[in-house]
This record gives sequence, C-alpha cells and structure tokens, in this order.
Amino acid sequence: MPFLLLLAIAGPVAPAPIDFQALDEAIEHCQRDSVLPVFAAEAQSRSAFITAAYSEQAEISAERATLASKRQSIRAAALRPSLPNVTPPKPVESDQELALAQLALEDRQRALDDRRRLETMRQEAIDLKRQYFLLKCASSKKKAD
Repeated sequence: MPFLLLLAIAGPVAPAPIDFQALDEAIEHCQRDSVLPVFAAEAQSRSAFITAAYSEQAEISAERATLASKRQSIRAAALRPSLPNVTPPKPVESDQELALAQLALEDRQRALDDRRRLETMRQEAIDLKRQYFLLKCASSKKKAD
C-alpha cells in the first residue's frame, strides 16, 4: 500500500510493476495463461502513462511560462526610472523566490524525464518478450492443436 501512495505523490501513473523474471519463466514454458494477460494489458497501460505524462509536462510548461513572465515583470520594474518622492511598488515575488520556484520546476522535469526513461525501457522489454514469446511458442500451439 505505501508503494501506491508513493506513486500518487510521484506524478504520472506508473503501470503496476512487472515481475520480469516470472514473465521470462512463463515464456520459457509457453504458459499462455500467465503471459497473455500481461501483453493484453499493455495498450491500456501505455495509454494511461502517456496521458499522465502529457498532463504533467503541460503543467510544467505552463508554470515555466508564468515564472518567465513574473521574472520579466520584476526586471522591467527595476529598469523604470524612479520618480522623486514615489516609492515603486514592491513586486509580489522576489527574483530569489522565482529562482527557487524555477529549481523546483527543474526537479519536477528531471523526475518526469526519469519516469519516461524507465517507462520506455519497460515498454521495450515487454515488446522484446512478446516477440520472443510469439517466436518460441507459436509452434507449440500448433503441436497442441
């Protein structure tokens, strides 16, 4: 249960972890009842991941644009000539606060990139295992018929 909570906090929905060793064993023994559900669930898993990753990337992009706009406003205000006896309005956020927000966004981006990289590797592994299963077990189905 803590693992599911971590996934909810971590960002895009990650598919349930696959026991690749057990999958390899099932493929070696052409155990269709064990192997086919893993492959059948793959399209839904990929669809859910890409939707969640897209949403996270869109949020990061929007926040980057907002931060850039705020930073530009702060700099523009600093360049305006000051009128005598008029105190310029203090920006809502300082450059330092915006820099910290930018660092947080960079951390989110790196985490999302890592999740994407792992998902790509997982997908490649499933695709290769599916190909191997089809090559190895196609002939055993014909023999069983």
